[in-house]
Amino acid sequence: MEQAVTFGQIVRERRGSQGLTQSELAHRAGCAPITVRKIEADALRPSVQLAELLAQALSVPDTEQL
Repeated sequence: MEQAVTFGQIVRERRGSQGLTQSELAHRAGCAPITVRKIEADALRPSVQLAELLAQALSVPDTEQL
């Protein structure tokens, strides 16, 4: 059985492909770096608002946003 891709995995991959650090992404999204670390580790599920801010900070096209 295949596991679904998590939001944290998507954030980690997008951030890495853009060469951003967790601190840089946190600054762009207006949250603490520890929050990004927890989301990427799938230890924290972001609110809808934070997920939208992260998607904007990572330039995720509207068509790819869940």
